[in-house]
Amino acid sequence: MIWRTLNFLNTLKLLLQKGKIYLVFLSISIFIFSSFVVIVLGVRNAINKTVEESIGSKLPPDTIKVTPKIIPKTIFAGNVKGAQILQKDYIRISRIKGVKKVYRIMEVPFPSSVILRIFGIVGRSDMVTYGVDAELVKRDIFKGLSFKYTEGEKRIPFVVPKGVIEGYNLAFARGQGTPTVSENMLKGLTFTFYAGRSSFKTLQKYIENEGIIVGISDNIPPLSICMPISAATYLTKQIVPNHIPSYSMLYVEVKSHEFVNDVISQIRRMGFVVETSTDKTVFVESIKSFISYIILGLIILVGIFAVVSVFISIMLFVATKVDFLSLLRLLGANKLYISIAILTLITTIVFVFSVVSSLISQSVFINYASMLIDQYDILKSFIRKEFFYITTNDIMIPVLISVVLSVISSVFISFRFLVKSV
Repeated sequence: MIWRTLNFLNTLKLLLQKGKIYLVFLSISIFIFSSFVVIVLGVRNAINKTVEESIGSKLPPDTIKVTPKIIPKTIFAGNVKGAQILQKDYIRISRIKGVKKVYRIMEVPFPSSVILRIFGIVGRSDMVTYGVDAELVKRDIFKGLSFKYTEGEKRIPFVVPKGVIEGYNLAFARGQGTPTVSENMLKGLTFTFYAGRSSFKTLQKYIENEGIIVGISDNIPPLSICMPISAATYLTKQIVPNHIPSYSMLYVEVKSHEFVNDVISQIRRMGFVVETSTDKTVFVESIKSFISYIILGLIILVGIFAVVSVFISIMLFVATKVDFLSLLRLLGANKLYISIAILTLITTIVFVFSVVSSLISQSVFINYASMLIDQYDILKSFIRKEFFYITTNDIMIPVLISVVLSVISSVFISFRFLVKSV
């Protein structure tokens, strides 16, 4: 077996002895094609990254709102799948590829109410209450106040929605003749908060706390007040032991537009309702698709040149070996052996030349791009060095195309040799 392999390798070596000019022509054709494809793909990557960072940063993906699929229960329904967002669902969504951050809005399983004193007026009202992640409202916290809570504290920070202020001023204040309020007037305002007690229901373990308004936000449900999720969790454990936490909604931030549709699809497959607009994503992705079509067109044009030049080079290279191949035939080599030798030789040559060409092109492209950015400060304002990159798939595209061309050419030549009487 070893002896046969050595003989086969020796045959390949002898096949390289003549026709070196055509081998050079073949290598130049492969180098031009591989270099062009790698550089064009590198430019595409840089443009797409620039589009994503410039337009995409100014038009970031809309936050995806996730809510349970509410299905009215009947006496026959039992537990309805998808009617709750549990901790395990939150973790699964957080681990979806492309998800940047998930913010929770937690249901509280107890009634709640407040007693508010302002302008000498005492008002008592039942309230819809949630626990929210601090990062969701961190930009809306009043300067000098904090949305942090430590278990057991009697003072709980709250954030209220802007809609509550508007509703009070436009409806309640006008109807009752009471003074209107502004955001500044609510800053640091304290009130009595009852967890587990309302005008409709009072639980045995209700807790009285002091609440303080530390912010006003558009990121929380209207007609509600929201405490830190740590406070909601602590109160739930005290008032309703053994309750399994669930979330009324999740707000999902996606890393970039390219992940939006896939993230939405996966969340919907989990059985939840998704509310978001994809107009920004469609716009950004359409620009990137347009660029990709242009790049593909350029590659096809150069690909035609590659097909013609590589095929002709291989034909001419093999043509110089006819006498040697005929001699092998006279010495007893069968046609299949000769055909395999042609295929192996050509494919190996093309593969090696193509890989080397792609790697050289990658290095030259990245180094030249970095040098160009360093040389011209104006380029730094909208493009960065790390935008210029070549992936392994980018390198393999011209390699695979060249190898396929070599195989097709070799098979064509081998077939002619097989049917020819030699």
